[in-house]
Amino acid sequence: MSLTNPDLKSKFVDYLNEILSAENAAVERLQTRIQETPIQDAKQRFQQHLQETRGQQGRLEKLITDYDGSPTKSKADLPTLKPPAASMMKDTIKNTVKSVTKGAENPTSEEMELRNIKEDAIVENAEIIAYKMCSQLAGKMNAQDAISVFQQNTEEEVSMFNWIMTNTPSMLNQLWPKIESSITTSSKQ
Repeated sequence: MSLTNPDLKSKFVDYLNEILSAENAAVERLQTRIQETPIQDAKQRFQQHLQETRGQQGRLEKLITDYDGSPTKSKADLPTLKPPAASMMKDTIKNTVKSVTKGAENPTSEEMELRNIKEDAIVENAEIIAYKMCSQLAGKMNAQDAISVFQQNTEEEVSMFNWIMTNTPSMLNQLWPKIESSITTSSKQ
């Protein structure tokens, strides 16, 4: 630890807690994804990444403590895919009418899984960016001891992102038959 300016040290702790809050939320998301995904390979990889994420939390908590800070327990709002509000409202009204008339076009669990896979990639990419920025900040603040932590955490996030990107075609192949079936069934009604 080489930060001696108390204001810089405090600001650095703020940055560390910001990314810790993202990891706190990521733990919760990964636990949910492990429970909900029907894809066994994804379930196993999420379990592995959950352990990595807990390690990332521990490393961040140690850094925060080393810089005289208190690790946060807060959870950040992770990026999600959201349709524009007007479109969403229109679709909500349309789907409400259809559900009352037994003609609902609600997304299947496979369609929701596909959306979740896209969000998984977005979350991992956001974490990669956050760690790279923190590494740059650590260099500017001469907090050399933090750089190796950020590099390790970045490598784990890159590995998870790459796994998602590599395995997306296989996951889509597993989900597509039921998605296609629900589309053709609803179009016949």
